[in-house]
Amino acid sequence: MHVEVDSTEDKVPVPNGYVGSKATGENEIDTGYVIYEGTEEVNDSNVEEAQKTRNQYVWIPVPDASTMYGTDANGKKWGKVYDFTTETGDDIDPVTGAKPLNWSEKSGIIQLASKINIEPEITNYDSDFRTKSFDIKTDNLNEFLIHLEQQFNSMIESIEKYGGFYIGRYETGDLSKNVAVIKKYTTNLGAKPWHVMYKKCKNLKGKNNNVETGMIWGSQWDRTLIWLIESENKTVEEISEDSINWGNYSNSTFNYKNSSGKLVTKNAGSVAIIPTGSSEYTKANNIYDLAGNVREWSIETYWNGRTSRGGCTTYSSDIQPSSHRYGESMLYYGDLGCRAMLYIK
Repeated sequence: MHVEVDSTEDKVPVPNGYVGSKATGENEIDTGYVIYEGTEEVNDSNVEEAQKTRNQYVWIPVPDASTMYGTDANGKKWGKVYDFTTETGDDIDPVTGAKPLNWSEKSGIIQLASKINIEPEITNYDSDFRTKSFDIKTDNLNEFLIHLEQQFNSMIESIEKYGGFYIGRYETGDLSKNVAVIKKYTTNLGAKPWHVMYKKCKNLKGKNNNVETGMIWGSQWDRTLIWLIESENKTVEEISEDSINWGNYSNSTFNYKNSSGKLVTKNAGSVAIIPTGSSEYTKANNIYDLAGNVREWSIETYWNGRTSRGGCTTYSSDIQPSSHRYGESMLYYGDLGCRAMLYIK
């Protein structure tokens, strides 16, 4: 790890094998500090090419890691996930509208209300043949649970040490190829089972032993939304009720570049999935398509499956906001993709 400074002289931990952007609009923490895979400097002269050819992540600051996890009476760490609301109440954050979902905490001990919306945990859909695909050298579900717990604990330890984590700047693309990417204008954003996307996200780090990559946790997704509100990029209403003005939904309209590089208009009533990162309309603090386009799988459980977030464009009735949760059976759908994360080891 090495320390770089943003445009306001604030320090940012950047993993070795990556560089912090020096391009205008990409080098300030409060508006989305971007890192690029590789060692060549990214500046105003080469940023457009770098966006299309190098994997990118955005720094999510976490001033207090205890807002993302709690420890139960047995010493196990659990992710803290949140609902978002414009209502008020004793358990609702007055600034961000974040309300504990399925958990409470007393005297430093977290308690879960049920087995829904929790992490790290296995589900009934984590069958043996799927766990064999994770490259964890086990077909035992209990060992897969141990694997998830180790991954979660390592992520939390990194956040406590470095003060944050990185989120994929774009939806994970090229999912049908051997190597997935997080690059501007990519397509092939869905239609793979959960376990395939999980593995694709874990392999994004390549041979870089300075980082871990993976599918996003529910607690990371919620922290990202909280940060968007705290930084005043989005309002509580835009997160909890209506994300149409910053996402690709069936009833939104905006300009974007299609797969041929041509600037076209996405009209209301269109249900086309656009290349990720192809429109500034869908950007929030340098993160693209967090609302709409394709729903994005997380590791958070939901009944017997996993939770996806963010809404999609392919159904005229599906205009759910960026905070919305869907329960998924872990099979594949064309409008269901994923978001990656990265943390420093």
